[in-house]
Amino acid sequence: MYILIKAQMASMAELKTCYTLDEALKLYALYEMGLDVEKGKADELGRGAGR
Repeated sequence: MYILIKAQMASMAELKTCYTLDEALKLYALYEMGLDVEKGKADELGRGAGR
């Protein structure tokens, strides 16, 4: 769950007191999906600029 703290999505205190493990894993999955979308957009823009 270090990545959630590093990405400033949650603090250690929040992870310990406010989130269940299931909720924290869902938050992590959403974070990863967001990164994938950003990467896909960047790749798409890169291919468009190369034309």
